[in-house]
Amino acid sequence: MPWEKGKTLKDGAYTIESVLGQGRFAITYLASDRMGERVAIKTLNPDSSVLGQMSAPDRQAFGSKFYDEALKLEKCKHSHIVPVREVFEESMRAWLTQVRYACIVMDYIDGFDLEHRRSPRLPSAEVLHYGRQIGSALIAVHAQKILHRDVKPGNIIVRSQGGKSEAILIDFGLARAFAHPLTQHITTSGFAPIELYSNKFERGPWTDVYGLAATLYELLTGKPPEDALARHDKDLKVDLTPPRCYVPQISKRVNQAIVQGLAVMPGDRTPSIPKFLRQLGVGQWYVPFPDWDVNIWVQVGTMIGTLLAATAAIIALFK
Repeated sequence: MPWEKGKTLKDGAYTIESVLGQGRFAITYLASDRMGERVAIKTLNPDSSVLGQMSAPDRQAFGSKFYDEALKLEKCKHSHIVPVREVFEESMRAWLTQVRYACIVMDYIDGFDLEHRRSPRLPSAEVLHYGRQIGSALIAVHAQKILHRDVKPGNIIVRSQGGKSEAILIDFGLARAFAHPLTQHITTSGFAPIELYSNKFERGPWTDVYGLAATLYELLTGKPPEDALARHDKDLKVDLTPPRCYVPQISKRVNQAIVQGLAVMPGDRTPSIPKFLRQLGVGQWYVPFPDWDVNIWVQVGTMIGTLLAATAAIIALFK
């Protein structure tokens, strides 16, 4: 059963206050440290029916994998990733025996998640602002050779920092790093790429590109994109509706970047977060150009050519 209020961990270093949330595998608590500062502590849920269906060796291997992934996450130091303070193991009673599971101690982020945003549709500039921040966080994650696997609005917390809104990436899908049929079940339709439904497809940075593209899609349109598994099934004849069909004000550039980021097959998808950000127009080395019609570009080119010719003529007069 979940730890009750007042339960202490790591020889009194942390005291449980309440349950913040729980999923199929893990549970997250609100706790306080010895200084009274609030933290969030995530660990495997001893009451998980899914873990209860595993054999004892599989549960042990699952716990070890969860611990290894947590240690990697601890190394991801980035302003838009929830900071991991430490990882330790704590003994708990589960399935009529004592087990030791990793506890991930993180900063408690005071804010709201984007699933509960103020409006179904957010302005494009705001969405791209969050996209750039979360994208930069994912680049740091991928540098540690781990994947988030569960990028979606509910796993992005927005807080006010210095009068500005900052997006913080939380709740990594560490359980899906364990190759077991019971850990691969998808609970959030629309945000998971095809490779999270099946081990037949390789996973990589493009896996998180899909989750980020799906997140931006919903923040812009107020709707999740059509599910990847449904689009992969030719009998269902389900296609992706481009975001511009819902919001014509979205630029062609952003629309195309999101559509490519949501390609069903990994080989057709944008392969990395840096490239995805550049396609969106928010990459580090991107120089923005107006999203003009080709005729306007021709007119601008003609004007520049005329100006250059006039400048050359004036210089010639003074030679």
